[in-house]
Parts: sequence; structure tokens; C-alpha cells
Amino acid sequence: MAASDPATPALRPARGSPLLWAVALLCLLLLATLAGQVLLHGRVPGWDDAVSLHYAQHRAPALTSFMLWVSRLHQTVVVLAVTAVLALAIGLRFSRSAVRPLLIVPAGMLLNVVLKNLVQRPRPHWDHALVSLPTWSFPSGHALAATVFYGTVCALVFAHTRSRGWRALAVLLVVVMVPLVCFSRVYLGAHYPSDVVAGVAEGTLCVLLGLGLLRQR
Repeated sequence: MAASDPATPALRPARGSPLLWAVALLCLLLLATLAGQVLLHGRVPGWDDAVSLHYAQHRAPALTSFMLWVSRLHQTVVVLAVTAVLALAIGLRFSRSAVRPLLIVPAGMLLNVVLKNLVQRPRPHWDHALVSLPTWSFPSGHALAATVFYGTVCALVFAHTRSRGWRALAVLLVVVMVPLVCFSRVYLGAHYPSDVVAGVAEGTLCVLLGLGLLRQR
């Protein structure tokens, strides 16, 4: 991978980019809207129940095994461990400042814990549940983790190489892995659809704001 100047900081959004800040605002509004729907028992929870029940009643053994594998690979401890290894590799290859964007990953996970405890939405409960967890459901931690991890990795790739191949691969990882992780959580009955949508919105907001703050340093 053709690297840029090692002294060059990691990717940061163009100063004052209207598009990036518009996306960040939309993510914030979406997250707030979904949280409001959950807390006020709006229409969204009803749709959540219908979708979750559908997957609870239509599971295939092979797909279930694959979804369990995808979900386990994106547990908090796994994502944090991979992030730490990646930070070490980038720090050795480039500079300490290049590692700073990866702080978005644990920061986003911490924010997710705070939001879960504020909303306190119980997880889906169906007969023969495949996943049973004691923590709250909204927003999805797996969806958040996948979004901040793959989003930050994509940002780092764009920062340190102009190779179209590497950049296309980074974008492909985001486009494929984030929806896959989200689907796995709904399919397994660990989350409602609005939980994973909120997790992606929260994660995208964390990535954009995190890179924006680094831009000012």
C-alpha cells in the first residue's frame, strides 16, 4: 500500500465540508427520532415486533450458524483487540498521531453504553431465543462497533494511500460488513431493527465528529 508522508496526520474531513456535517446532523436527528419512538411507544416499536417475529419464525440452520459466526467476530472484546493491534501496526509504520482516529472506536463504544442505560429498552424476547443478553437493547452495540471500526479503517486507508484498489476494498468492507453485522443481530433476535439502525447512525456520527475534532488539533 503506497503510503503518504509519515508525518501527515490521519484522514480528516475537509474543513467546513457541508456534506459531511449535513450527514452528521441527519444521523443525530435519526438517532434522536428513534430514541423518542422507543421511549414514547410510537409506531416504530410495532414495526420492530413484526420484523423480529418474522425472523424468529423463519430461520435456517446454515444461515443461523453463519450469523452466529458474524456476530461473535464483532463482540466488543474482539473489536477492541483488533483495534489495538491495528493501532500498534499503524503507530510503527507511520506515527503516533496517525493512530489517534482509532480512539473513535472505544469512545463510540463508551457512548453506546451511556445511551443504552438512558433509554433502557429491553431486548426482544421470543421462544427458543438464539441470543440471550442481560444488557439493554437500544442502540445496538454490535452495529455501533462495526460502524466505528470499519468507518475509521476506511478513513485511515484514504489517508495513507491513493491506491484505487485499497480504497475500493475499504469502502467495500464498510458497505458489506456493517449491514451484515446489523442483519445478524436482528436475525438472531438480539436486537430490533430500530436498534441496529440507531447503532449505525450513532457510529456514523461518532466517526464524523471524531475526525472533525481531530481536524482542529
